[in-house]
Amino acid sequence: MGKKLYFECPNGMDEKSLWEAGKELAGWDEKQEALLGERLGGKEGKRTLSLEEARVRIRQWNLKEEIQKKILLALEYLGKETLSLEKEQELYYLAGWSVLLERLGVSQIQVNALGEGTGGLTAGGDSEQILQILEKSNLKIELLPEKGELLTIQSAAFLAAFGISCPFSGSYFIEKRVVTGKNRPVCLLLLSRNRGENQEEEKQDCVQVLETNVDDCSGEQLGYAIECLMKAGALDASCFPVYMKKHRPAYMLQVICKKEKQAELEDIIFRETTSIGLRRYEEERRILPRSFREIVLGDGHKVKIKECEHHGQHYFYPEYETVRQVCRDTGRPYRSVYDEAAALAGGMYENL
Repeated sequence: MGKKLYFECPNGMDEKSLWEAGKELAGWDEKQEALLGERLGGKEGKRTLSLEEARVRIRQWNLKEEIQKKILLALEYLGKETLSLEKEQELYYLAGWSVLLERLGVSQIQVNALGEGTGGLTAGGDSEQILQILEKSNLKIELLPEKGELLTIQSAAFLAAFGISCPFSGSYFIEKRVVTGKNRPVCLLLLSRNRGENQEEEKQDCVQVLETNVDDCSGEQLGYAIECLMKAGALDASCFPVYMKKHRPAYMLQVICKKEKQAELEDIIFRETTSIGLRRYEEERRILPRSFREIVLGDGHKVKIKECEHHGQHYFYPEYETVRQVCRDTGRPYRSVYDEAAALAGGMYENL
């Protein structure tokens, strides 16, 4: 399974043409228009929001967590203290895309051939903000000589929040294709692994990998470093035994993170370990769809379950913290609580 939204925009794009193409791709109808109006609020009353009010409004939209995080990130990229609710303004497009992406069943966009003119590199003003947004993103751009500014602040903020530039891999069906614009053509493809699929997509993205070898760092110190790294936003942190030059046994510390967290986590590695240098590189990541829910054990205690799906098979993983708490509350063995929770989640038996 897995849906993918693919953008091809070799000559840049503006937010209006992007929005019109998105509506055509999603089959925009009255229901989506009504939901957009609901998220923006009625025509009467306040038509501008402060940045904090906009954050609160977006959190009230009840979006999937991944889409909400990226909408909020786009809001930060816009860099405005006051935002408009009027049509074809900042919150209008963010609210609209929140509706579109939910309808399409995707939360990430693969962007290829994103063009920007070299004339925008030293122009200042909006061009400077656009470049700052792109610097923070996971997007690769193609610089076009003798061209001026090809992106807008709003289109750059949206693509920086939702887009990645990764090598295209795997085979897909084309569910729908939209091409707009004559002078600045934009192509949008909705792709899926299986025809007619409407489930949550399998995600693929790019992550940063940080590695360092240390031979003079205690286990306690490395353990504390991993705690600091995870608390600061690392996606994962691990230690592996290695054998270094001069026959020295050592550990390799490996950290996986998003690009925006890379600098902060590098500082933690240097501060909390004996490392004097590290390796860093980008890797692709494949993530199975997952959801979370609570189940009730036979004795009334609750355990949080992570459910993953792959090729029609469902897998159930009780979350460690809630299993541990039940063990502490009841005195039951860990494996007993874990097995009961997993069996209940999978529907293996109903009456315990």
